[in-house]
Amino acid sequence: MEISDRPVVPLPRRRVAAFVVLFALLYAGAAGIAEVTIGRSGQDTAFQKLLAMRGTQVDWLVLGASHALPLAFGEIPKRLEADTGQSMAVLAEVGAGPLYNGFVFRQAKRDIAPRHLLYVVDSFAFTSPRWNEERITDRKLLRKTPLRPSTAAIMADLTIRRGIKPAALADYLTAFSKLNPPDRFPQEGWRGAEDFDNQVRLSRHAVQSRIDYLYPDQAQTDVRNAYFDVLFSVFDAARASGMQVVVVKLPLPEPFREALPNEADFDAALRARLRSHDIPFHDLSTALPDLKYFFDTDHLNRAGIDALYAQYLRDLMTSAGSP
Repeated sequence: MEISDRPVVPLPRRRVAAFVVLFALLYAGAAGIAEVTIGRSGQDTAFQKLLAMRGTQVDWLVLGASHALPLAFGEIPKRLEADTGQSMAVLAEVGAGPLYNGFVFRQAKRDIAPRHLLYVVDSFAFTSPRWNEERITDRKLLRKTPLRPSTAAIMADLTIRRGIKPAALADYLTAFSKLNPPDRFPQEGWRGAEDFDNQVRLSRHAVQSRIDYLYPDQAQTDVRNAYFDVLFSVFDAARASGMQVVVVKLPLPEPFREALPNEADFDAALRARLRSHDIPFHDLSTALPDLKYFFDTDHLNRAGIDALYAQYLRDLMTSAGSP
């Protein structure tokens, strides 16, 4: 008898079921190990920091994009507590727009019950989904977002209400990115704290390259206003919880600041919205124009953070934080 003439005998259902159960157990075990060793080890992301701090109460929650991160590099939270007795949590994230900041804020309200919100605003974060919806679905961030029921519930709500891709929620729930690194061959990029003690040598090419990266889409008023709505919903929720909200723009080098597209229009629209909500705004973008205060095209270095804190932030936060 030819092999092709032999009847096909289906696999017994029990064997199939046993294989499926074994696979599920192995996957669950691997996912559990990845959750502990990757998702919950270290404090690289805002959600990892929140997991470590949960159950405490923080006076100042700092949100924004990477321009706010040097506050942590320069140990401003420790200095503020030593000087004023107030605690601070810097939960900014690289490339984070208002939608991602809102995601972090909702988890922070549960974990650390902040009394004040300091929002570091950047115009680029209001121009594109790249800095908002796509940050929530970014596998590099999902990989280091601890699996928690409260975070899953917030992400599910964003999936329903904000159109976040369901695949991101599935990735988060199954630990797919924790088991399958999205950056097997990482390329050199922004190094943050590693360059914090450097001083920039700025070139026109570097400035333009950075601008092209931050503003990939042509500025559109309706897009900006939609993300303004997202941001001010965060502010409304904060104030409804009894929090005080303060908005700041941090210093930028003059060549970079002057190259920002449509910045005057953005500032005018932002100021109008903040006035209508009676939220204080401190524009410090021109406060430290000298290049000696920056480690790259637009981030404060240690000298810049020291000057910012001594000349502006300490008094600002002391006066705002007093009862």
